[in-house]
Amino acid sequence: MLALLAVLSMAGCKTAKTHSREGLERVSKKDYIGAIVEYDRAIEKKPDDGNLYRLRGIAKYESSDYTGATVDFTKAISLLPQDAESYKFRGDIKQNQKQYKAAIDDYNKAITFQPNYAKAYNNRALNKAKLRDTKGAIADFTQAIALQPDYSVAYLNRANLRMRQKQYPMALADYDQAIALDPEMDEAYYNRGVLKYTQRKRKDACADWQRSYELGNPQAGTAVQRFCK
Repeated sequence: MLALLAVLSMAGCKTAKTHSREGLERVSKKDYIGAIVEYDRAIEKKPDDGNLYRLRGIAKYESSDYTGATVDFTKAISLLPQDAESYKFRGDIKQNQKQYKAAIDDYNKAITFQPNYAKAYNNRALNKAKLRDTKGAIADFTQAIALQPDYSVAYLNRANLRMRQKQYPMALADYDQAIALDPEMDEAYYNRGVLKYTQRKRKDACADWQRSYELGNPQAGTAVQRFCK
């Protein structure tokens, strides 16, 4: 009985830092619900620590609790007004809810407080593209790449936008670079195939679609069946 009481006493003596560290360990194992429990306990002990709200917000975001995540990111910002990461994640949620202007406002804040935040530039560009600010979107994708030259997703996104603008040579160069950086990016192969087919390079297009299909893209398999047989 004494041993049990000792164990319970030790459990009750965990610090906010310990709970936070255990939350991070659970996140690394993709146990987001377990992480949230640990962050709950950490926040009980340190209710004015904005970092803990951000960490719990990220765990909620990853577990698709976007309402709860928004509440946590907003609380983190109230405690840490220059918390670029919380602004970025809150912007991501607004983007998913098609609140593009509001998302841009949050990305603007993230960039103001962390000017080298490549993901914030990339994601702001996606929202600018939705609002048909093509020039602004291209500029943001380009800045994201300048800040992080191995950012394959930014190359893919810029390529997609350039292809929609019929800037085919530049789009092709971006798809090539995205694939060079991430040879298993099925979407880049698929879209490069579309571009090549548009340019009447059927054999090359089919090769890209086949590779995309091998990487798990069923849409590419449909393209192979329809256009390459």
